[in-house]
Amino acid sequence: MGCFFQEDLSQNIFTLSQEESKHIAKSLRLKPGDHIAITNGKGTLTKAVITNLFKDSCTVEIVESVFHDSSALMNLHLAVAPTKNPARMEWLVEKAVEIGVSKITFINCDRSERKQMDLNRLHRIAVAALKQSQGIWLPKMDTLTFSQFLKESKTITANKFIAYCEDTELSIAISRVNIQHNDVVFLIGPEGDFTPHEVSMAKENGFQPVSLGKIILRTETAALFVTCWFATKTDQSLPC
Repeated sequence: MGCFFQEDLSQNIFTLSQEESKHIAKSLRLKPGDHIAITNGKGTLTKAVITNLFKDSCTVEIVESVFHDSSALMNLHLAVAPTKNPARMEWLVEKAVEIGVSKITFINCDRSERKQMDLNRLHRIAVAALKQSQGIWLPKMDTLTFSQFLKESKTITANKFIAYCEDTELSIAISRVNIQHNDVVFLIGPEGDFTPHEVSMAKENGFQPVSLGKIILRTETAALFVTCWFATKTDQSLPC
């Protein structure tokens, strides 16, 4: 049973977007009476039956709906400096959504080579990855400066970590990290790494230095490594 995306699931009968409708009619060649799964990316998963179907319009009726409360789940917030090549960040978003991430913040650092990301495009990539992986949680994404991010993080009760290449002997190995809160925030720097001043600021704001190993990883690889590490700490995937 295919999984589709509809942000508003407040009505029992509704028409899916033109994009989703075309996919159902032309690519999958489904027909009225067939059942599909629909997620809103906010924890609600529904089972619906196709009632009317045209080439660019698909009307469905919800027959079963389940809401999954996220309050008891562990959440990963990735804060990563965008790479010069935006395609590498797009790849990261796709894979991180498939594996499981709650939020991605693109941070502008002193050594950042890219200051802006196309959040609309990244949203579409995230939705596609959510459907492909049959997940139900669509991560929030935003862009902040490094100082703005640190300011906002002050109000978060979470395990806060920062990975950087210098002074790794003073950092705890990620394999030894003990998670004490449901929320985890992980800072990943730009290709030129964080500046000493940024590292100092992060430490002052409660971020613990963590080593990802002796091998120097690309920014997007380091972020995905952290996502995979976090996934091994939890077993809470809820597929469609």
